[in-house]
Amino acid sequence: MRLLDRLEDGEQTPYLRTLDIEYTAEHLAIKATQYQLEMHQLQGTYQADVDAIEALYLALDNEDKNDALEQLFVDIATWPSTMSWDAFCIRINTCIAHWVQAIQANTKLTSITSLLRCLALGHASGTGSTSTARLHLYLFEILSESLHTYEQHQIHFLLDHDAITNLPNTHLLIQAIAESAEPSSAPVELSLISIRFLIERGTNTISPTLPPALSIKIVELLTTCFPSAHSLFQSGALLFNVLLEKSIQPPQMNLLIAKIQRCFEQVIPFDHQAFIVTPVIGAAIQTQPNDYVHMVEHARIALNHALTSQLDAVIYTQAISDEADHQKKLELDITDAFNNEDLELYLQPIVGLPDGHCVGAEVLLRWPSAKSKGIYPNVMVEIINKVGLGKMFTRWLIHSVCRLAHQLINQNKLSVYLTLNLRAEDLYDKDLPLLILQSSQFWKIKPQDLILEITENGILEENETTLHTIQQMTDHGFRLALDDFGTGYSSMARLRNMPISLIKIDQSFVRDIHLSDKDFRMVQSMASLAESLDKEVLVEGVENEAALQLINQIGITKAQGYYFSKPMPFDEFVQWAKINSAS
Repeated sequence: MRLLDRLEDGEQTPYLRTLDIEYTAEHLAIKATQYQLEMHQLQGTYQADVDAIEALYLALDNEDKNDALEQLFVDIATWPSTMSWDAFCIRINTCIAHWVQAIQANTKLTSITSLLRCLALGHASGTGSTSTARLHLYLFEILSESLHTYEQHQIHFLLDHDAITNLPNTHLLIQAIAESAEPSSAPVELSLISIRFLIERGTNTISPTLPPALSIKIVELLTTCFPSAHSLFQSGALLFNVLLEKSIQPPQMNLLIAKIQRCFEQVIPFDHQAFIVTPVIGAAIQTQPNDYVHMVEHARIALNHALTSQLDAVIYTQAISDEADHQKKLELDITDAFNNEDLELYLQPIVGLPDGHCVGAEVLLRWPSAKSKGIYPNVMVEIINKVGLGKMFTRWLIHSVCRLAHQLINQNKLSVYLTLNLRAEDLYDKDLPLLILQSSQFWKIKPQDLILEITENGILEENETTLHTIQQMTDHGFRLALDDFGTGYSSMARLRNMPISLIKIDQSFVRDIHLSDKDFRMVQSMASLAESLDKEVLVEGVENEAALQLINQIGITKAQGYYFSKPMPFDEFVQWAKINSAS
């Protein structure tokens, strides 16, 4: 029987289900001989001590009683005085079913063994008889063996099923697909849908952990979205796979995706909590039988593409796989570059206006191989974050920038400051202020020699942690700059809530300032606002003389851009700065 058929027949039923353990007559006979019990003895005369059975039952605490244990008491109390071998085997298997269920309901093992001792074999009563003692050992052996079988079954069940929803996991999914691809099996058309459920922002939850009931409710809703010929698997927290026994065309898949999305356009309430979940879908359809072995991987690639591209659903294509392979190689290349210290820091001059003397430089990340690969620095930082090296990168960056500042100021005698960009995640690092302070002290530079830039759109959230981190840095004497000013939705709030010393007006407003009167007025307004709040102003993206003249007309005193210089390696910057220094 194929696994798909078994699953549809109910083998994904809940964990701790009743397990049918049945011993054959031959097995029971062999085991009896091990205890020197002959078949005719087991068909002989039995006596059940009803008084002892009743006393045992009355001695049980109410919480220890359950239907299965009560039925087991009945099984022993009503044990026939004589029976055929077939009847004996049936009675033993009935007892096995009941004591397994009783143990499943947390019955103490001693309660069952005490009950079995109330059964005597032959005309002797109690446990003094040799035959009765052998019977008890025989029953205890069957009890032990059946419970071991049950426990092993539950272990295998847990390995292959989710402990909350009881759904089969990825291991059984792969097995089901593999069996369908076997040449000996009947041809089956398959499609696979992977669904990751995301918790929407604004969801009202009391606990930060997801309650098990949420997964169960999702399963209930999900099963209403699919035709009968499907099997549902769970591959992780809020991650499900649906295997369909049909090849679906893209239009059909789009209709099915829309149905799933409509199904979850609702609030899921329970236990004074409310959840809004959004399904993100990756699908592998129109897969040829010889490619079934790759079906799980294809659905996963499609789902990952949907998640990273912020799409609702993606159907797998070879182009997506090629892109994923390229991204994976890129991640490995950048990880190697970082680990092998192949990344470099370039400096782009910041000049004072109107004289054009160098007053500082912005530190920018560069990778010698990036140009040939068409990789921008912000992409490199994103990948560094993605592969889990973000914190290490920030520490390397801070240490390196402090070292460069030491070389510029103490060795080359240049009166300049350096600005470095912090990641949004850095503001959640409570150790960051002390790290910057210790690094600056190690390299013997002053806090005013550094400006820490925060990208406006990169600030994830203003909360107690981020505001405390920012305040600590400024308390140590470090200045704070707000980069890309004007491109976000909360520029005014940043200026009001944060101890900003410098705002950097984004180059998108400056580059065409000589061609656009609107851009000119916007830059003029932003500069006027910043100066009224005692903030320094720096414009980015000055690329020609015409733009510079308008910036001077506004009265802005700091600028950077290709008109002055592109970013350059450290040694080239030293030479440039010495030529263009105020001294």
